[in-house]
Amino acid sequence: MVQVKWRIDTHEKIFKAQISKIKNIKRGGDYQMNKNYLVWGVVLLVVVLAGYYMMKGYSKPTEQTQNQTVTTETTSPTTVATTSGEVMTKATVDYTDSGFTPKSITVKVGTTVTWTNKASDKMWVASAPHPTHTDLPGFDQLGSVAKDGTYSYTFKKVGNWKYHNHLDPKDYGIVVVQ
Repeated sequence: MVQVKWRIDTHEKIFKAQISKIKNIKRGGDYQMNKNYLVWGVVLLVVVLAGYYMMKGYSKPTEQTQNQTVTTETTSPTTVATTSGEVMTKATVDYTDSGFTPKSITVKVGTTVTWTNKASDKMWVASAPHPTHTDLPGFDQLGSVAKDGTYSYTFKKVGNWKYHNHLDPKDYGIVVVQ
């Protein structure tokens, strides 16, 4: 009889121990699941914030002024007479692996500026700011050109018109229209 009671007590203790383990696992499992949601929430927040700041920083071309010389050049536009007697002027800017040359030009209203790609990468000239190109509507190449390709735009409004290479916004320049 003692041996039977001992077996019942032993089985009861084992059963209670198993139940206790199950309860602890259940509590720990709930804690673990909540902890997983928290960890994934923090990871998602970090990714979203990093993406936001990268895009924010990417959307503004950085102007490096330290140890940099910016050349302002008043171009001597080429004057071309058309058959209707209308006088047109032209100016050129080269895009090289170092950026736009010259970085700044001054022209008169009605001047057509032609950008020539002499770089190893593609060029896409567009009005500032990047990426919206809204300072001078219409001043946007709307596509890229490879080496030796060109883009021309006729400036019809007086102003200081900043532009950049949409594909590499750190390369920028300005056309001053008088």
